Amino acid sequence: MIDLHTHILPGIDDGVNDMEECVEFGRMAERDGVKTIVATPHYREGFYVNERPGILELVEKVRERFKAEEVGIDLLPGAEVHLCPDLVDRIADGRATTLANNGKTLLLELSLSQYPVDLENVIFQLKLAGIIPLFAHPERIRYFQDDPKRYEEVVRLGSWGQITTGSILGTFGREAAEYSRELLEKGLVHVIASDAHNIRGRPPLMREAMLTAAEIVGEEYAQAMVTSAPKAFVEGNEPDLPELKRARSKPSLFSRLFGRG
Repeated sequence: MIDLHTHILPGIDDGVNDMEECVEFGRMAERDGVKTIVATPHYREGFYVNERPGILELVEKVRERFKAEEVGIDLLPGAEVHLCPDLVDRIADGRATTLANNGKTLLLELSLSQYPVDLENVIFQLKLAGIIPLFAHPERIRYFQDDPKRYEEVVRLGSWGQITTGSILGTFGREAAEYSRELLEKGLVHVIASDAHNIRGRPPLMREAMLTAAEIVGEEYAQAMVTSAPKAFVEGNEPDLPELKRARSKPSLFSRLFGRG
């Protein structure tokens, strides 16, 4: 599996605190079946200004430590980049980091609660520049929850969506879980990622969420969401996902958690 949204880099945002926790983070992911992790620290002006040179340097340090500690994870650079008007310029001049530093795929973050300004135009500008917008956790964004057609529109404009393991498993509450189910059923999310911040409260675990998603979209589609789809985004390509199938041979986790059949 490939986990393309994590906060594994130590000490630079609200994720992992130090190198020791970073190593255990890698080991935990490896035990769960993850082979590749993309480090995506927050990039947001006034909060976490993690620009590309610093991210690349820290990724190299973690790679060296993983090698010394025999952690079998391939670590790639990236960032979770908050929406701003000049995103294309920030990517071009090396401030904002794309996934795997490929110059093509942007993990795009919106505020969880505040409505964005001029979102469709930013998407248009990114697409015009040849950049693939991949929305981080759209199922947790109030702007999309309040009117799901808004998210359907940005997908229609050429964006893609990354759903979070905790949302699928109910960790973020009923509303996020129910909207996650809707997005999965409609094929509007394309990658499952952990968005892990630590080794306890938000750990880098993927398998359970993938198996739960398979109850809704079918095994082939769910497996693609943690393998071929993230691989395509890391390589700077749009994924070619298999046919979406509903496959619920037993009550889903959503039903078990919230009493919905």
